[in-house]
Amino acid sequence: MRVVIDARPLSHPQAGGYRSYVSALVRGLAEVKPADVEVLLYLDRPTETAFPFETRVLSPSRLKTDFWLFAQQVRRDKPELVHGTVNYLPLGLSCKTLLLLYDALLLKRYPWEGKVQRSLRQRVLNGYWTTLMRHSAQRATKTFTISHGAAQELASVLGGSPERFPIVPIGLTLPLPSAGVRHEKNSILAIAAPDARKNIEAVYDALPLLADLAPTLKLVCTSARTAEVAEAEVARRGLKGVKLLRSLDNQALSDAYAGASVFVFPSRLEGFGLPPLEAMQAGTPVVASHALPMPEILGDAPLYFDPEQPTQLAQAVRRLLTDPAAWTEHARRGTVQASRYTLRAMAEGTLALWREVGA
Repeated sequence: MRVVIDARPLSHPQAGGYRSYVSALVRGLAEVKPADVEVLLYLDRPTETAFPFETRVLSPSRLKTDFWLFAQQVRRDKPELVHGTVNYLPLGLSCKTLLLLYDALLLKRYPWEGKVQRSLRQRVLNGYWTTLMRHSAQRATKTFTISHGAAQELASVLGGSPERFPIVPIGLTLPLPSAGVRHEKNSILAIAAPDARKNIEAVYDALPLLADLAPTLKLVCTSARTAEVAEAEVARRGLKGVKLLRSLDNQALSDAYAGASVFVFPSRLEGFGLPPLEAMQAGTPVVASHALPMPEILGDAPLYFDPEQPTQLAQAVRRLLTDPAAWTEHARRGTVQASRYTLRAMAEGTLALWREVGA
């Protein structure tokens, strides 16, 4: 069976969840080496990265690729199946399709949306993606997702029961921390994001409540814009002991996780929640919001808090920073929990869907 993966996130310059997913899938498939499947990766531009499967380079133009180049190349390659990885399918596909829907964020209005200010460009892009997402969900041969929480949210807007969306969790791809990296005392790590859903404001609100511990807050910034917004907000609030971590590669990110005493994940909603698992893999205990799907994905490893209650967040962080037994136990639980999310399991779950849909 020949399968085309929409692998444009691998060559696109923007980092993010789509790239994490496709990278994990490709690595998992390379590990499993399925004898009955030929994989083709469709990229949007040339890249120096060597991939374990044959590639096709289409165009950096999203519109050209979505509307005709992708379908044109599919007609040439004649696959049995196209695997969509960006929440929608390109138009005009004549073969069977398997569509991954990560979440319902573009399909459903959530309470925090009122706090979001988007540019005209972003509003246009979101409208484009939402339209294609709804259209693709209707015409895909089969859709699936990455957590039961995401399935629940998708069913609430697309209809049917959550069981209509099979679940294939994401495997972890970060390397292990470098030898010699040690947890820095009273060091808190979080990921800065201007998106209201990510709720970094809860961390800012909680930090003064921990002032007696003189903590250091390190913020991972995935773009120059994110760093600019975080720097301005930290200055506006007059927060002390805050350091921005910019342009981290995978090894540096793993080391940042391992160097923290606590990782905080205050999100109001996720499709999966990869960062806290990455922190757990690095041996760092996690404080996470109890929003979907964190309890499902993270199990009993973190200390949980209400994402609308910064006081609860501060209390959970304080406990881990001041109680060595609790710190050790939650770090241990986290390592065990993270070990369940392997690339092999992800690849095998995906292959099972490919064989079911492509048969």
